[in-house]
Amino acid sequence: MKKKKINKKRVLILFLIIAIIIVSIIKLNKKSSKNEDTEIDEQAQTTEQVSNDNKANDNQNKEDENFVLEQKLQTGKKLSEDGLPVLMYHFFYDKSKDSGKDGNWIEISNFEEQMKYLAENDFYFPTWEQVENYIDGKQELPEKSIVITVDDGDPSFFELAVPIIQKYKIPTTSFVITYWYGNRANDKQDYVSYQSHSYDMHKAGSNGKGVMLSWDYDKIKDDILLSRDVLGGANIFCYPFGQYNDLDIKVLKENGYRLAFTTKGGKVKKGSSKYELPRVRISGNTGIEEFKKKVEWFLAKGPYHFAKRNDLFAKWYGPNGKRNGPNTKNYITFCT
Repeated sequence: MKKKKINKKRVLILFLIIAIIIVSIIKLNKKSSKNEDTEIDEQAQTTEQVSNDNKANDNQNKEDENFVLEQKLQTGKKLSEDGLPVLMYHFFYDKSKDSGKDGNWIEISNFEEQMKYLAENDFYFPTWEQVENYIDGKQELPEKSIVITVDDGDPSFFELAVPIIQKYKIPTTSFVITYWYGNRANDKQDYVSYQSHSYDMHKAGSNGKGVMLSWDYDKIKDDILLSRDVLGGANIFCYPFGQYNDLDIKVLKENGYRLAFTTKGGKVKKGSSKYELPRVRISGNTGIEEFKKKVEWFLAKGPYHFAKRNDLFAKWYGPNGKRNGPNTKNYITFCT
């Protein structure tokens, strides 16, 4: 009888010990789960706070930009009906170390002189939203408005041009081929914004023309959305080689791109087709005096008048901005 009582006591004690252990484990799990939920809530709150801060900063920046614009419009003349020049650059080199490979390469000291001239002569650099509003006739721009764009996202842009852009505080858009150079766009730079030059459509197809002309809707869509993802957002597009067709415009319109640029010569005007916008090419041999003439002449006159002062431009474009030549292969080589 004594042995049975002892065994019963042992079983009871063992049961109690097991029960205590189980209850402790449950409590620990609940505490751990609660801590995890608290951490998740804190992370969510932090993320939401950062998002709200970013929105607040964006709204404040927009208010500041619009305030500057209104001040400019109140104290000076408005942009003429001839339109807004959007300058187009490509590559950069330092003559003490290298030489330009073709007309798309500009010597960095020339580029600095040009940016210095714009900075010291009270030029205004509208945002893309302001440009779109101007095209739609919703907003005026100051008389000396100008936009700077640089195609491709080549390393020479980051290494040579960006320090100059920051030195003179010139807002500049880099149209990036994200398959080639998208990783550089992750390196955020003051005064530099990134927009799409496609993910991997900057190449010739079997017919010798850019592949964007021959790809189907879904393939183009996948490319431009992937480009946007790499850039962390993009709604302005620059056509590879400046080539496009009706399908390209349709894909861009239906997938959140608001403006698209060609390599046609001319200025952006009120009522311009938002997916066929022209630009002003700045070639490698453009010195400061010629640059001043180009900018001032283009602010005063239309593309045909400007063509008379630039043999290359006049050779390629007529009064309506239609390209006269050269052949497609050479055009692709030049307009990289």
